[in-house]
Amino acid sequence: MRMGRKRGMAAWKVLPAMVVVLMWFFVLGPAMADTAAVVEKHVATSIDVRQASQREQEKWDAQRAELAAEYDRLKAENEMLENENKRMSDTSTALGQVIDQLELEKAQTRQVRDELLPFLGEVQADLTRFVADDIPFLPEERNMRLEKLAVLMDDPGVAVAEKFRKTMEALGIEAEYGNTIEVYHDRILLGDNQVSGQIFRLGRISLYYLSLDGREAAVFDVGEQQWRGLDDRFVPEVSAAVEIALKRRTAGVLDLPLGRLATP
Repeated sequence: MRMGRKRGMAAWKVLPAMVVVLMWFFVLGPAMADTAAVVEKHVATSIDVRQASQREQEKWDAQRAELAAEYDRLKAENEMLENENKRMSDTSTALGQVIDQLELEKAQTRQVRDELLPFLGEVQADLTRFVADDIPFLPEERNMRLEKLAVLMDDPGVAVAEKFRKTMEALGIEAEYGNTIEVYHDRILLGDNQVSGQIFRLGRISLYYLSLDGREAAVFDVGEQQWRGLDDRFVPEVSAAVEIALKRRTAGVLDLPLGRLATP
């Protein structure tokens, strides 16, 4: 009886504890569930933030690497441009010196031209008078050369250097005549007759005429400025001179009259 009463009392004590547990489960259970959800949400958010931060960090690292590479490229380009600028500056300085030198040479050339043109005009005039007063050999060739020189000198489009060259060329040709001999065919006025034959030029000293048949000879008299017939004894000498000039015989001593010199 007592044992049954004791068991009943024990069962009665256990029952309130179970009730408390059940009440805790039904009352606090939902609250704990809400807390777990909140915690889980915060954890998920934290993970998302962390992942986003990681992505931003990686993006920033990539941008920083690009900027560093761009900086290095720009730095190298700047150094190259500085070197190029220095080179161009040195070149500009050198060109400036060249320009200054060219300007000086240009001024000197202008001065030489201004002084040379009148001189060349005087030389041309003297050469024309000299040829007119000289023994009359190759008249057409020499006069044609002087006429071309006169046209050249009067042409303002021709450079001074070319005028100087042509003037010196004409002088050189005339000077060369004094050191050479030659034979050419021409017509002369002998007395009152126009005759044709070979003309032997002995430097600038004298001119000799030999008829085509080789029987008549003449010499140009500088004093009289006309042709004068020679004695028959001079015909072989003039013929020999012609042969020597034509390189048909070796040079030798010849007896040739020179005629009278022109009076000053």
